[in-house]
Amino acid sequence: MICPDRILPGLLFAVLSGVLPGSKLQAQAPPCDSLQTATFLHADLGGYLYSFAPTLPVGTSALTTEWAFLGENLNQYDFAQQPQVTFPSQGDYLVCLRADVLDDQQAVCTSVHCELVPVPVDPICAGLQPAFTIAVQDGSITFIDQTVSGEPVQSVTWDLGDGSISTEAAPVHTYPGMGPYQACLTVTTANCSAKACNWIYLGPADVPCDTLLHAAIGVVQYERTVEVFDHSVTSGMNSSIHWDLGDGDTASGSPVIHTYAEDGYFDICGSIALWGPLATDTCMAQVCQWVSTIQGSAAIDQVPSTLALRAFPVPFSDELHIEGAAPEADWTLVDVLGKVHFAGGVAASGTTTISGKELSPGVYFVHLTSRSGTVSLRVVKG
Repeated sequence: MICPDRILPGLLFAVLSGVLPGSKLQAQAPPCDSLQTATFLHADLGGYLYSFAPTLPVGTSALTTEWAFLGENLNQYDFAQQPQVTFPSQGDYLVCLRADVLDDQQAVCTSVHCELVPVPVDPICAGLQPAFTIAVQDGSITFIDQTVSGEPVQSVTWDLGDGSISTEAAPVHTYPGMGPYQACLTVTTANCSAKACNWIYLGPADVPCDTLLHAAIGVVQYERTVEVFDHSVTSGMNSSIHWDLGDGDTASGSPVIHTYAEDGYFDICGSIALWGPLATDTCMAQVCQWVSTIQGSAAIDQVPSTLALRAFPVPFSDELHIEGAAPEADWTLVDVLGKVHFAGGVAASGTTTISGKELSPGVYFVHLTSRSGTVSLRVVKG
């Protein structure tokens, strides 16, 4: 088994002035209260493989389950009651369970529960600890591998940060400028691959803030719940991030999970502070991103019955069919972040077919706009 890369925190190597330092869409059920909400348990099966199982309140059962596994490099959905998922690497992932819950009075409600699930380094790969240092001589940098591994190393690859790649054991490199450059060493054994990165700077002290700090954030979303990440380039300096989540709540650190109490448009802002040996004062930057939790101007149970509006099959695979829309209506298919994937006009025949072959599995919305207004259908690509 080849374990995914795990990236270890990097240091700063600074050279300062030369010194080295399928069915009809059903009406949407009302939301469950706290006593009816379905939660879940998970178990680590090894090799980044995890199993998940819903935990239901006493006297209830789950009619349907929809799981979302989301992260910086993961966007996976599953409709099994007890799915298994292999995460791509260590990290913190947003896991959400949406379930239609039936109580002992035969009433149905919709439960949505999200958690931040931390995935540690797999024990099989824990013995591989890549590391390196550098030495400076005559303006060139020698890279010195200090990796510790419990099994023989099969290969090493150096990404020197300026577009240069090397597979030598101890490469010698001359940089075209002062930097900073992020150099990374990837070490591969028979079972695992891991990466360590360090920053290299070759110029004088007092580096401009816009050289050291490039602020960036990432957001993944499932309905009203978001997970936010700090993606900023901090050039090996010390840094912190403070979040304004747009609804009056704040948080610090990365990643952070947050659930909005109501639907709306929210401006998520991350304020990043950076300090360290290359900066004479604290550098500050802010970056923001809008998110919307509004799924449509009308829920499916608000659609006039005369339209007999339906989408099928749900989940769909290659094709999604829409029936009952007004002939003059236009449609758009968007993802949960509002990105438009396809658009067109309703077919005169009364049945509109949307190709889903190129879509990734997940939740989407079909917005139908006519003279009478806009209606949104929630659909799922399996």
